[in-house]
Amino acid sequence: MSTIVILAYALIIVGIIVWVVLIPGRRHVSPKALDYITVFGGAFLFASCFINLVPHMFLGDDPHRFVTPGFHFKIAAAVMLGFLIQLLLEQLTKGAEHGHNHCPCCEEEHEAEEHHHDHHPHAGHCHNASIHPITGLIIGLSIHAILEGMPMIDLDGDIHQGLLYGIVLHNIPIALVLVGLFMHNGYGFWKSLLLLSIFAVMTPLGSLCNLYLMPDNEVLQSLLMGVVVGILLHVSVSILFDHDHNNFSWAKFALILVAFIAAYFTPGCPEIYPMF
Repeated sequence: MSTIVILAYALIIVGIIVWVVLIPGRRHVSPKALDYITVFGGAFLFASCFINLVPHMFLGDDPHRFVTPGFHFKIAAAVMLGFLIQLLLEQLTKGAEHGHNHCPCCEEEHEAEEHHHDHHPHAGHCHNASIHPITGLIIGLSIHAILEGMPMIDLDGDIHQGLLYGIVLHNIPIALVLVGLFMHNGYGFWKSLLLLSIFAVMTPLGSLCNLYLMPDNEVLQSLLMGVVVGILLHVSVSILFDHDHNNFSWAKFALILVAFIAAYFTPGCPEIYPMF
C-alpha cells in the first residue's frame, strides 16, 4: 500500500483520537467554536459533493465517457438510497453527525448542569431503550464511517482529497460529541480512548474493504459513490439548516463562503477541472 494512503488513514485516525487526550479535565468545548467548526465542515462537504464527487461518479477516470440514461437513473437511485440510509442511521446516532447530541436524557442533564443543578453521570440508566445509547451511537457512527470511507480511495490507489478532507473536518465535531457523552456517562480515560479508537478505524476499514473485497467494476464504484453522496448531502444540509433562521450570522455566512472556496481549490478531479 502506498505511503500516501497510509498517511491518509493516519490523518483520519489521529485526528479523531487526539480529542480524547485534549478534552478530559475540561467539561465543555466552547459551543460557539464547535458550532463554527461544524458549519465549516458541513459547508465543505456540501460543496465537495457537487464540485468533486458528483462529476467523478458520472465520469469516473474518463471525462469523455458516454453515460446512458439508464446509468443516470441508477446514480439517482443510489443517491436517494444513501439519503435514506443516513435517515435510518440517525435513529441510532441521534444526530451526532451534525455535531449535536439529541439524546433527550443527556440534553436534560446538560440543561441542569448549565443551571447549576445537582446531577450525576447517569451511565445510561435513565434510558428506557433496550440498547444502551452509547452502544447504539457507536454502531450507527461506525456504519456511517465505513460507508463514507469506501469510495475514498479508488481501486487504482488514487485518493479523493475532497472527500478525505471533508471526512477529517466532519469528524471533529463528532469526536467532541462522543467525548462529551463518554464524560456524561462516567466513562474513564481508557474506555473512552478504546471506544473512540473503534470509531476512528472504521473509515480506513471501509476503504480497505472496498479495495480488497469489492469487484473491480467502474459502474459499481460509481453507484457506491452515489450512496456516499446521498449520505453526505443529508448530513451537510442538516448541519447548514440546523440553526435558528431568525438569527442570521454574517460570521457563519463568511465561514460557508470560505468553505465553498476551499472545496473548489481542493484537488479532486483534475482530469475534469484542470487547475492550469
